[in-house]
Amino acid sequence: MPIAWDNALKNKRFSSDALLTAIGRLHDRKHYESAIEGIQSALRNDQAQTWMYDVLAMEMKLADRPQKQIDRVLLSRIDFAAGNEAQMLVTASYMARFGAHDQAIAICREAAKRNPWQPTTWGLARRIADGSQNPDAIIWSRVGTIRRVWTDGFESEHAEAMTVLRDLERNMTAAGNPQMASNVRSAMQSANARDLRIRVTWVGDADIDLDVIEPNGQRCSRKSRLTSNGGMLIRQSDGGKQGRHTEEYVCVEALSGEYEIRVRYILGRVITGKVKVEVIRYQNTDHEKTMSLATEVVEHDATIKVLVERGRGAAQK
Repeated sequence: MPIAWDNALKNKRFSSDALLTAIGRLHDRKHYESAIEGIQSALRNDQAQTWMYDVLAMEMKLADRPQKQIDRVLLSRIDFAAGNEAQMLVTASYMARFGAHDQAIAICREAAKRNPWQPTTWGLARRIADGSQNPDAIIWSRVGTIRRVWTDGFESEHAEAMTVLRDLERNMTAAGNPQMASNVRSAMQSANARDLRIRVTWVGDADIDLDVIEPNGQRCSRKSRLTSNGGMLIRQSDGGKQGRHTEEYVCVEALSGEYEIRVRYILGRVITGKVKVEVIRYQNTDHEKTMSLATEVVEHDATIKVLVERGRGAAQK
């Protein structure tokens, strides 16, 4: 069989999907040694893909190969992937295809550690978690979505995540698993907490910019919409059309300290001459505080300072 694989792969390049399909058929038939030989041949013949190392390790485990062999494969994967998050997600998808949901979720967790703000990671994690039907994976993927996904359309993704969590809580209660049901309720409460949220609204055709200077000096603005502290500009308006406009900043786990809010007038007309600034601290917790004020910005920028005392964040280097 190794010779047959080498003959096939030596002089012809196959797509990743074609190789995956071939290995998948061997896996489904429990021909684990043949699957191992096929992947090793692909690696020998310069047709390596990151997913091959993970699948090779899995097939070796199923074939009862020595753990030292499996460990060498996993170390080779780390060197080959070189921290490429996109390749990690491809690998996770392939692992799920082979039914290795726990390994696939573990890869998603690692990718999320490296870049927690990548919505693609959370989308894949949700699909894999649902396929696994593992309550812990479902909770993790939905909580991560609610806390970390703030791209366009985040409202619907957050709502879907909450629906799944509520359904899971009801199912755990009905199944006589009060501890897991309690875990889900705690996760929902934690997921929806936001240490700081700032919303600026106005009516007219004006272009107004919201900038936020964080306690360690990092600045969140249209030029830098995500800080390493987790502060994000999640809504932005360029004005131009008559109507109601909004710019909004959120930091789920904010640094404790003073935040400087700058509302900058660029051009155009604000109907009332004033914008509304709403500041919410510790949103969706027992300590929630809301401050709302109207301020003029046409002749000069407005600056407002806000103190966050209960911030849960830690400064990132």
